[in-house]
This record gives sequence, C-alpha cells and structure tokens, in this order.
Amino acid sequence: MKTQDIPLPSPGPREYWDDSKWANEHATEIAQQYPNQWVAVADKTVVAAGIDGAEVERMATKKAVQRDFVIFFAEKGIHVY
Repeated sequence: MKTQDIPLPSPGPREYWDDSKWANEHATEIAQQYPNQWVAVADKTVVAAGIDGAEVERMATKKAVQRDFVIFFAEKGIHVY
C-alpha cells in the first residue's frame, strides 16, 4: 500500500476551528477571568470552566449545542512543571 492510498482524517468541523481561533485570540482575557482553570469554548463563548478538566468536559457536553467544543487550560502567571 502506498502512502498516497491512505485516506487523510477529516480536519473536523469548521465551528471547532473558529472556536479554537477565538479562544487563542481571547486567551489573556479568559485567563484573567478563569485563572488556572480548564475552560470549554463553544460558539465563541465560554460554556464551562473549573479546576477538574473531566468535570468541565461533562458540563460543556450538556451545555454546548454543537458536539465538538474546545477545551484548554487558561494558564495565568508563571508555572514550573
């Protein structure tokens, strides 16, 4: 099998990428409002936030109209890992 015969995965829905771009553009504001929390974004709106990423995902699943939503950690300040 040649590599050109392998189908590429779908890039996902456009709404997901629009929300991802919006979240990146507003990351500073989101981090100020939700410092060091997991944040879910759908339809260019924060739909859930909290310190437990799994709980944020559950809340967002219930609230988000669209199936695919963005989840990211709104890091504020300097962290050493």
